[in-house]
Amino acid sequence: MNIKPDYLFEVSWEVCNKVGGIHTVVSTKALNLVNELRSNYILIGPDVWRDDQQNPEFIEDKKLFKAWRDKAFEEGLRVKVGRWNISGKPAVIIVDFTPFIGQKDAIFSKFWELYKLDSIS
Repeated sequence: MNIKPDYLFEVSWEVCNKVGGIHTVVSTKALNLVNELRSNYILIGPDVWRDDQQNPEFIEDKKLFKAWRDKAFEEGLRVKVGRWNISGKPAVIIVDFTPFIGQKDAIFSKFWELYKLDSIS
């Protein structure tokens, strides 16, 4: 039996943001998953580049997931949608997290309460 998800989302601080070894792990794995799932494999990472700087790893595509992006904007989320500039060019959503820094502890507490997501270790 071959089970295939409709969508697969992967979240990492190192999507379009090379910091260390996780970047290599995620980008290598991404090529295999893009071959299998195409645009139904979506990576989510931080938008750490500011307005006057161009992220060399991110290629914005204003048509990709346009309706979703517009709705996210209406809800107050600042996101960019496009492709990660690596082999396979997987779909990515990069999120400007800076408006949420002041709420970080409350957000992490809620994630722990609901999902047992450990943000300390």
